Amino acid sequence: MNISENKRVVALSAVFALAFGVIMFYGYGKSQEIEANKEKIAEINDRFAGYDNQELAPTSQNLKEIKNAFSQVSGVNKDLQAELNRYASYCWGDGKKISPQDFQNDLRDSINKIKNLAATQGSRVAGPAENLGLASFKNAAPMEVDVPFRSFQLKAVTRMAEYIVGAGAPSLEKVYCAPLPAEAAESLNVNSRKAVPYFPLRFEVAFEANRGDLPKVLNSVMNDKDFFLTITGIAVRGGDNLPMIDPYTAPAEIAAAGQDVGVDASTGDGGATSGYRTVAVRKTGGADERIRVHMTMQVLYFTPGKTK
Repeated sequence: MNISENKRVVALSAVFALAFGVIMFYGYGKSQEIEANKEKIAEINDRFAGYDNQELAPTSQNLKEIKNAFSQVSGVNKDLQAELNRYASYCWGDGKKISPQDFQNDLRDSINKIKNLAATQGSRVAGPAENLGLASFKNAAPMEVDVPFRSFQLKAVTRMAEYIVGAGAPSLEKVYCAPLPAEAAESLNVNSRKAVPYFPLRFEVAFEANRGDLPKVLNSVMNDKDFFLTITGIAVRGGDNLPMIDPYTAPAEIAAAGQDVGVDASTGDGGATSGYRTVAVRKTGGADERIRVHMTMQVLYFTPGKTK
């Protein structure tokens, strides 16, 4: 492999490492850390992109630098692969074959588990959520070939319900489990060239919460060590009606010395008695404001024959 090909290998490896790194660096409610990490990722990206754009003479020093850069990227990829292997190992479990009847029993146990957790938390599990999106299998066993996928999907959905109820959400409103993708049937044949190492199992959850509790749910998803969970979409709607606009009051004379920004100016008289004008008062967005959240999600299922 010549130097030009080496550069492209380094650049491509960096792209894959950075794509995964963006996900791992992301965290809800930590804007300063996010910005710092974005700058760091951009810096690394620019540095590796330079290898692909720069004309390098075939000198021993340049070859040494490229080998060093490739070694660093290989180390990053090795760490990321170890992360994926951990998720995959949990997905495979202990290798014990689960029968359709075993799955039904697990489903009933999970349903009762979430109901009991909600009772202790003072939360409510609404009808569309009480069967964890798998109501059709409560009384009718699934096909035996679908059990491994449905069982893993059930575990992920149960974990998500635990996060929501455990965060103090007043109600779990809805859970929906999507049909199995075509990749599931293909993965049953481990010798198939079309079988992929991993594929997503999709589901949706809807719940009511206080705005201040939403970060707890999102951080739990991002920090889960067992499931490779991804939020593919989120919609948040405020449940409180916005208050009417305050009646107009003539501005008071502004003090020449300026305003002490540390003093609360949102008094009932608009700050007139203190000689300062209130520019704005927050009317919505409080931590205790009730919101309804709808999230579309997926969890990666790892095909044992393709990832071991």
